[in-house]
Amino acid sequence: MYAFYKKIMTVLLVAICLPASAVASMGLAKEDVQTTNETVVILHGIGHSKWNMFVTEQALKHQGYKTLAISYPSLDHDIGTLAGLVHEKLTLSQIWQQSTKVHFVTHSMGGLVTRRYLEDYKDKIPQDKLGRAVMMAPPHGGSEVADLLENLAPYKWVFGPAGQELTTETQSKNTIKPYYDVGIIAGSKGWPYFVADIVLPDAHDGRVAVEKTKWDGMTDHITMNATHSFISWKPNVHKQIVNFLQEGSFINEKQ
Repeated sequence: MYAFYKKIMTVLLVAICLPASAVASMGLAKEDVQTTNETVVILHGIGHSKWNMFVTEQALKHQGYKTLAISYPSLDHDIGTLAGLVHEKLTLSQIWQQSTKVHFVTHSMGGLVTRRYLEDYKDKIPQDKLGRAVMMAPPHGGSEVADLLENLAPYKWVFGPAGQELTTETQSKNTIKPYYDVGIIAGSKGWPYFVADIVLPDAHDGRVAVEKTKWDGMTDHITMNATHSFISWKPNVHKQIVNFLQEGSFINEKQ
């Protein structure tokens, strides 16, 4: 029931808040965009669904990319199992066979699921077709908010096994290194998560500290004025995502 109401609220928010400029402000007119045979796999964060990535998906489609937004049961399994479920969905979709390049764009824990998928199944991935990955607000170093909540029964009940893996202690043990280009976009707008200011004394997005988004071996990193929950809705973030997918770097400008 919790997941049902959350999905309803997400759809309503998209319908109310999605402005026409969220897609059009990418800097290219629709008629100037060439459709490619490159596909972007889109993965949401914990407790969300593919509908939370709707605005990002539309921005990518506007730039000529094919997209595959995946919903996965993020509250029911650990990250390794979720990576396996993503593998199954990508296998069934024949995405690797039907695309010249496959990129990944993720939000929050979706970045950790992608990290695990690309590591655990790299022998099944055509390396010449693996493109770039852009991760928005990924807790590569864990989250102090998860540290605070991990032992609370409601948190365990709602966020399940994966929620327990989002702690700084667990993520500090990560030994996976990227063998592909990875760009990371961190948010630095903590408001209205005022409680997070106590738990996260340094720059943060209300859920993850900027420093905790970084990953040893990443290609590029940028910090933008965005909150954790809505970073994937911002046109200037979409602009950076597209630039990284195309050029392998972010645009070096003040946001």
